[in-house]
Amino acid sequence: MNNRAVFAGTFDPFTLGHYEIVARASKVFDKIIVAIANNNDKKCRYDAHKRFEIAKKSLSDIHNVDIVMFDGFLVDFMNANGIKTFVRGLRNSTDFEYEKNLYNAYLSQDSDVEGYYLMCKNEYAHISSSLVREVLSFGGNVEKYVKAEALFLIK
Repeated sequence: MNNRAVFAGTFDPFTLGHYEIVARASKVFDKIIVAIANNNDKKCRYDAHKRFEIAKKSLSDIHNVDIVMFDGFLVDFMNANGIKTFVRGLRNSTDFEYEKNLYNAYLSQDSDVEGYYLMCKNEYAHISSSLVREVLSFGGNVEKYVKAEALFLIK
């Protein structure tokens, strides 16, 4: 059995909430591939290379993680790499509705794709990349939202 899963997103930037999902998934799967979406249509604060570096610093203590960048549709990336499972985190009912629709879109492209969903812990439920970007835009402190190892890259 191929016991690998992909955790994909723009990760603009990678947060403690993302870290928590990867850390928990890394105990279930032999390998977690954190796939940084290089989507030129989406306006990001950080370019893909910077987001890659932030994720790399944030995940340096989890040894069964690979970090890659990808272009295009996630299902295509998964098929090209022989991966059938993706991991997603859920913070609230809004996330659930969004992820349910996304899952069905993925299934419409490949009926063998499987989703593995993890509810985030309460202490991370309010953390999002958009919150971090907003706090930064006002000159605020984001050290409670990102890994200390990556903080210098985010400021």
